[in-house]
Amino acid sequence: MRFHLSDVFLPAPEEVCSLPRGETELEGTIVSFSDSGQRHNYFAVVDVIRKQSVVVAVDKLGVVTEEGQKLGQ
Repeated sequence: MRFHLSDVFLPAPEEVCSLPRGETELEGTIVSFSDSGQRHNYFAVVDVIRKQSVVVAVDKLGVVTEEGQKLGQ
């Protein structure tokens, strides 16, 4: 999955590992889902390649092919 740093819900984006200058997207693997009130599976827990878990709204995620291309572009 690929998503923008600004879409991270937990921890706060400024607490996420530092990214190289100009880089705004993170990539990782979904390891779990979480509900938000009445909304089931609203958040995904993602292990990012930079070895940190973050929580992101599912609708902010994009599928990435093995070649690194984001689907739907």
